[in-house]
Amino acid sequence: MKKGGYMERRSKRKSKSNKGCLLFIFTAFIVCVLSGLFLYNLTKNNVETGKTVVINIPSGSTTSDIGELLEEKGIISNKLLFTFKSKMDGYDGTYKQGTYSINTGTSVEEIMNILSSGSNISEKNKITIPEGYTVAEIGEYLEEKGIVTADDFLNTANTGDFDFEFIKDIPEGRTNRLEGYLFPDTYYISDNATSEEIINKMLTRFNDFYTEENIKKAESLGLTFDEAIIVASIVEKEISAPSERSIAAGVIYNRLEIDMPLQIDSTVLYAMGTTKEVVTYDDLETDSPYNTYTNKGLPKGPISNPGQAAIEAALNPDDNDYIYYVLKDRTSGEHYYTNNYDDFLKAKEQYKAQFN
Repeated sequence: MKKGGYMERRSKRKSKSNKGCLLFIFTAFIVCVLSGLFLYNLTKNNVETGKTVVINIPSGSTTSDIGELLEEKGIISNKLLFTFKSKMDGYDGTYKQGTYSINTGTSVEEIMNILSSGSNISEKNKITIPEGYTVAEIGEYLEEKGIVTADDFLNTANTGDFDFEFIKDIPEGRTNRLEGYLFPDTYYISDNATSEEIINKMLTRFNDFYTEENIKKAESLGLTFDEAIIVASIVEKEISAPSERSIAAGVIYNRLEIDMPLQIDSTVLYAMGTTKEVVTYDDLETDSPYNTYTNKGLPKGPISNPGQAAIEAALNPDDNDYIYYVLKDRTSGEHYYTNNYDDFLKAKEQYKAQFN
């Protein structure tokens, strides 16, 4: 009995030992697999390829800060893996401040090498398109910079093939087909950038605003998205005070609602293809579908390329009953708003009196 008991206990100890060994082997296998996957992910960048992204690394940025920025911009898939690999490969603390152009899908190793080598973009690759510029003005700016000719830019904008859904909804017969859709911003371009490349960058940026939400906002105002951009382009040219943009948008909609001509000077100047401070009575007779003194409703198309604030104002107008506005302060760009024509005339005379 004693011998049998001993053998039984010995057999149980062997069983436990075997189970422990199997558990250890299984655990080691899992650790190896996970480690392999981890190391694999360090070298594989699981992001959509084919996009060029420009980032600015501020002075004093840590590797962790840079990893977070790269992930936000869609250049890398995991900031923690980037930070870990940077330390593991000796790149931690070597990254330099500056502006970088990086293609999505670039390997982590190459990204680390780029960032440690210093900025790969110079000022000659930088263009800044101000809010409210027309297509013609953008072309002139690019020609002055020696990038492309104004004629080539205009011709490409009007005849080029650009694959964006919102372009399909632009009515034919406009003076400049893409007016209103070339989003004003700072862009970084290649050394031998073409008109097509620059326009594609601007349309891609605009596409950020062509969302289902914004389309529905336009529809709730009784407009197509294109018509909302026309309103935004007017707000951009007429209003410089940030707090007034949505108020002015409200005025435009109020005039449309009562079938009142918009009577906006900037539309006349666009029709004339010029810019000046004083619009004469002769100017107001300009024969053009963009002249909102002689034609009711919105002009035939946008009169500028609006920025984000103007687009948001057009889609989110202030709920007011104003019909008139007149410049109150040239320095601040502030206007006086009213729904009373007599008050409008008084405000107009007060403004003129400042210069007598």
